[in-house]
Order: sequence, then C-alpha cells, then structure tokens
Amino acid sequence: MKTLHDVNRRTMVSSFALGYFIVSKQCLVTHAFVLPRTPTPTEFSSTMRFFHKDVKHIRNNHMQKQSRIHNKYLQKKNIFLSNMDMSDIESARKLFYLWFFGGSGGGGIAIAAFPEMYKRFVDMRSLGSSSSSSSSSSNKSDRKNNNNDNVETIGLSPLCLYPEDLKLKDVQKVLNNPVTVEKMVNLGPKDSFWAERGYLRFEAFKAANRDANPLVVRAVFDALTASTSTVEPDIAQKRLDLFREDLMLFKNTLLWNKLQGYSAIALLLFLLGLAVTVSLESLAAGWFPDWPGRDNFPLGLIDPGVWTISDYWI
Repeated sequence: MKTLHDVNRRTMVSSFALGYFIVSKQCLVTHAFVLPRTPTPTEFSSTMRFFHKDVKHIRNNHMQKQSRIHNKYLQKKNIFLSNMDMSDIESARKLFYLWFFGGSGGGGIAIAAFPEMYKRFVDMRSLGSSSSSSSSSSNKSDRKNNNNDNVETIGLSPLCLYPEDLKLKDVQKVLNNPVTVEKMVNLGPKDSFWAERGYLRFEAFKAANRDANPLVVRAVFDALTASTSTVEPDIAQKRLDLFREDLMLFKNTLLWNKLQGYSAIALLLFLLGLAVTVSLESLAAGWFPDWPGRDNFPLGLIDPGVWTISDYWI
C-alpha cells in the first residue's frame, strides 16, 4: 500500500494548489480529499460546478430562513386600528400622515381658543364676589335695607357653573331693559367683523346694561346664544321678549346652552386626545416598531428614554 511519502512530488504540489484555489474563492469543501494525480481540465471543471451548486443552495436556504423570520415578525406585531394593519410599515406611516396633519388644523384652532375660553370662564367665576356691589347706587340702598331678609333667587341649576344663584330682581332688571337690540348694536362698539355686520356682541349688550349686575348680564347673554360673544339681532330680540314672559324658559335655555358649550369642549378634547394617541402609535409603528418604550408609554419616554429611539429607527 502506498503511503504519503510514496506520492509523487508533482502530485502533492498540484493537490495543494487546487486546495489553495478553492479556499481563496471561499467555497465550502464538504469532503477532504487529496488527488493522487494532477486533475484534468474536465475533472477540475466538474469539481468547481459542484462547489458553485453547494454555495447557491446555502444562499437560497439563508434567504428562505430570513423570509420566514420576517413573516413571523409581522405576525407578532399585528395591530389593528381603524381597519388598518399597523404591522405593515407603509400602512402605519399613511395612518400617521392622515391623523397628524388632519388633526393639526383643529388642534391649532383649539390651542388658540382655549386660553381665551379659560380667561372668560375665570372672569365669570370672579363675578360672584363682586356682584352685590356692582349695581347702580340706587340699588345699593335697597340691598342694605334687605340685608336681613331672604333674597329671592331664580333657582339656577348648579350645572351652569356660575359662582352663585341669580337674584330675581337683578334678572328682571336686565330682561326689562327698554333698549332694543337694534339700538344696542348701533350704539355698541364696532370692534369686530361681526359687530360691523350688525350682529349683537357681548360688549354692546354689556354697555347697554352697565348699571345691572355683571353676573346677570353675562348669564342673560349666555341664554341668548350657544356662542360666547356673538348672536344674530333678530334671534336675540325674540328670546328677550320670550324670557320676559316666562322666566322658567330663561333658566332652561341657559342650562341647555351651557351644556351644549361644555359638551362641545369635551368632544373637542376627546378628538384631540384621540388624534394625538393614534399619531404617536402610528409614528412608533411606522418608524421604530421595536422600541421597548412602546410597551409602557408614556413612561417609556424616561425608561428606556426617548433618546434611545434612534437605535431602533428604520
């Protein structure tokens, strides 16, 4: 039997050169062997075809494995919102664009209006402590004489959120004001577009009842319209005439207008909150779906921290 020492030197050199060529091309050798002689061109070509087929087979298996992993990832991240698949990156990004830019218009209007609405509410609540001293001097003596008597009120619902109940005498004074709405508009300040167009503004109504209780003036105007500062003159005049004849109608109308206003604010806040929630969720699902902070948002902004989002950005 021949040993390794019996192999011809030329055969060893050829075998070593073939092995070096195969390794340099990063081909996978499945069987180690040593050729006893110099390979012919046909044998060499057949051997290389074998290695190329092996590499192609491994590459195909790797791609199939990666595809299976990606499909499992999409199934794991499957989130349904508004009939859209949030695990789909493109759908999540489209959902973000829709809610973010769609809600930004209403959000901008709300952000600009909320400070004025809050200021108006605070001013209305502050009228309670000064209402008894805000009437004309002719009424002050009457109130001093009635300090020990029970003052008759209209029984206003606490849902209106006024600081105190309205006194019947103060309400009747505003409702029985002989100045017509048309004259209020003409004599009132023209400080806005609607005032110039002939609408009754609260500033004009307040100027026409400057000697009355400010809280009652605010309440009567709130009963004229669900808006906070503008009302059509014909509607205002019609309601004032009806309120003079039926005080219960005044109370019910005031309560209904207040509930409408508060409901509108609550609905607006709900829609803004929904827009923010959906926008943030779709933003995370569309650009950094694997960020751990999504599971415990908003605490995730601190732990692991908003600064770690860049590590998961896709």
